[in-house]
Amino acid sequence: MALGGICVCCAWGAGCKGSGGEQAGTISGDKTAETGLGEEASKDSADGELESETAADESKDGAASNGEETGMESLADEDGEYIFPESHVRLLTREELKSASPDDLRIARNEIYARHGRRFTSSDLQEYFEARDWYEGTVEPDQFSEEVLNDFEKENVKLIKAREDLGTILDTAEVYSQIMERHGLFGWNGLLEYGRIDAAMSDSYKEWYPELVDMGDYYEAKGQVLSVPVYYPWDAIEKVKPGDRMTLSFGLIPDQKEYTVTEILQEHGKDAKVISVSAPGLRGELQLVFTDVFDNGKYALAIVDWIEGDDYVIWNSDDISCACEILYQGSFYLAKDCVIDVAGEERSVKDQWEPASERNPFGGAICGDILEVDENGLITRIRQQVAG
Repeated sequence: MALGGICVCCAWGAGCKGSGGEQAGTISGDKTAETGLGEEASKDSADGELESETAADESKDGAASNGEETGMESLADEDGEYIFPESHVRLLTREELKSASPDDLRIARNEIYARHGRRFTSSDLQEYFEARDWYEGTVEPDQFSEEVLNDFEKENVKLIKAREDLGTILDTAEVYSQIMERHGLFGWNGLLEYGRIDAAMSDSYKEWYPELVDMGDYYEAKGQVLSVPVYYPWDAIEKVKPGDRMTLSFGLIPDQKEYTVTEILQEHGKDAKVISVSAPGLRGELQLVFTDVFDNGKYALAIVDWIEGDDYVIWNSDDISCACEILYQGSFYLAKDCVIDVAGEERSVKDQWEPASERNPFGGAICGDILEVDENGLITRIRQQVAG
């Protein structure tokens, strides 16, 4: 029996590997369905950290401490000599950087220079290093060249400085970037398993999307969501009957509702099962279909646009019309040099900030796929949606 034209929801972009996201949802006649992704069933909390870029200097916020007590030795090694004894021979870990206080980070960054004999104009730093047995301050600040640093040291300076400048936003950036890496959510892969950002810049879009805010060293897009489709085993689908209840969230809409199956509308063997559901506050009923929406051999649950006879068409709109699992809710952070790919033209975030015009018809908002993040989890490349 021929099915109606199945339109896969949202034709945004192309390319990217598929993600995991697979674990069977279950449906129950007497309790809320568990349709999650195992350990990913709940939103990840921001408890990690990442590294970064940026050059370094000896000052903290541009000013010396003038010899005041700073708790400088809190993370020093057993001999009280180094904050990070191996910063010249290996990259520092996220955990090490996260455990360091702001004063520890300041010292650790300048400790790298001090190993090479650099002297410091900040009196508290100079006094601190002069108390270390290994320190030989022979090079005046204006005579010091970073070319003497090895690759580990140069990168560790960047990582420490990023932690100093960006602080706890790196914890959040680590969470969402690791989720995206784990599930292969970079770009568009045709499976609705991808990292999507929607953020308003001009007033005309603020009714629809959360606002993008310039935070100085980075941009923050609040109210963002990462999700993947929920897949169901066919043996559970076969048993679906009126009265069964399912807790569902559709696409990038984080609200979950409990739906009750009211009717089995169509059955097409193992190809598809169309049902009708109701929910408190829902006008009328919603038609849904269990089918291989993405031609990947897995059964997802999609919203049906219309039914005619034995045919149906899956809803195709700017909103994802598939039952999804929310993996992350919170802010995304964009690097200041983030590139927006608009129909093959590379634009800066600042350029994209311009309201929509004939020259820039997609200006005033960022709506598209996240393609790349840097080592800190800050977003560095986005492909703007130009159709849909």
